[in-house]
Order: sequence, then structure tokens, then C-alpha cells
Amino acid sequence: MKTTRRIALLASSSLLAVAAPAAASAVATPFSIYWTAPGDDGTIGRATAYDLRYSTAPITAANFLQATRLGGVPAPSAAGTAESFVVSGLADGVLYYLAMKTGDDGGNWSTVSNLLSRPAQTADVGPSARALAFSTPWPNPARASTRWAYSLPTAMDVQVDVFDVSGRHLHTLASGRRAAGTGEWSWNLEDDRGAAVGSGVYFVRARLGDAQWTRRLIVQR
Repeated sequence: MKTTRRIALLASSSLLAVAAPAAASAVATPFSIYWTAPGDDGTIGRATAYDLRYSTAPITAANFLQATRLGGVPAPSAAGTAESFVVSGLADGVLYYLAMKTGDDGGNWSTVSNLLSRPAQTADVGPSARALAFSTPWPNPARASTRWAYSLPTAMDVQVDVFDVSGRHLHTLASGRRAAGTGEWSWNLEDDRGAAVGSGVYFVRARLGDAQWTRRLIVQR
């Protein structure tokens, strides 16, 4: 039977800070989840709907429909497109699980995605509550663009650059002083001259203050 492709979800919730305990009724800080759009049949065509749900219990194929559906999720883009959605309005201090299915115009639905969990936490109460972090890229492999989430506990100097496997500098994603907070840096897979890079392995080196990360990225054209 034709069915849409299973989705792999990613989250930047790990970049959200854990602050002092608060009442569970408080509304938590919004967080983003990311995935790559599937096709109508595997990687072919275009799906027509997403069904994103959350629960305080782990979500499985057996209880997926009993989980609460999140509204406002946009319709699927073309297969292979990097998608994202900001989840908001969930109670603070509660552990949540999220999972998704995708459907096509024939009424077929994919299997359940991988399970994401949003740890119980309170809203960010200030720069001191944030952790210094630089995420892995998504999507990875990338075909048209990719991005990274970051978190800065205080204002600091940053330098984020892309290199090929020979160590040749290709592109600068960010440079200079940045204010405390969270955000994203994206790359359209072009070098500093505007030329598209080819398929292969690339490395992104991020220096945030005194800390440094190197992230591996695969580009597939």
C-alpha cells in the first residue's frame, strides 16, 4: 500500500534553559522542532498533511490518536524541504513527548515518527539561565540549505566558519559581538563568492567566547 515516508524529528529544546522550579500551570518558553518534508510516496511527490501530537506519556503507534493534536502546523512543502514549527502554550514544569505522522491525498498515513521529549523546565528567566550551546546541523545531509541553533548565556564574540575537507575556508556564517540569547544561523550551501558548493563533507567550526565546536555536514546535490 502506498504510504508517505516516516518523518525524523529534531528539536532545539536542548538549548532551552532550565531555571528555578515554578508552578506547573505557567506557560513554558516556546521551542522549535525540525524535520525534512517527505514525499507523497517515499521521496516522490508531495504529502498533504502533518499530524503533530503531544502527551505526558510516551507516544506509540497504539496510542497516537489519544495524544493531543497541535494546531497551526503548516501543510507539507516539497519533498526534501527543511521544515520547522514553533511549539508554544504547553505548561511549564511538565515532561512532554511529541510525535508526528504525515498523510497524502489518498488518505494514507505514515508510521509514527521518532519520539521527542521536552524536559520539564521553567521559562528562561534571564541570561544566567541559558547554557552555552551550538547544535548539530539540520537537515543533515543537506540539499538546499541547513542551519544551526545556538544559545549564549551572556554577550560574547562569536566566529562561525565553513571549511571543506582540505581545510580551505569557504564561508563565514557569523562574526563579531552577539547579545545573550538563543537563535539560529543558516547556510544556503554557497561559498563567500556566491557559488554553490558541491556534494561532499564539510566542517563548521564555531567559536563562542572561549568555547569551540566542530560540526560535520554532508551536502548531497
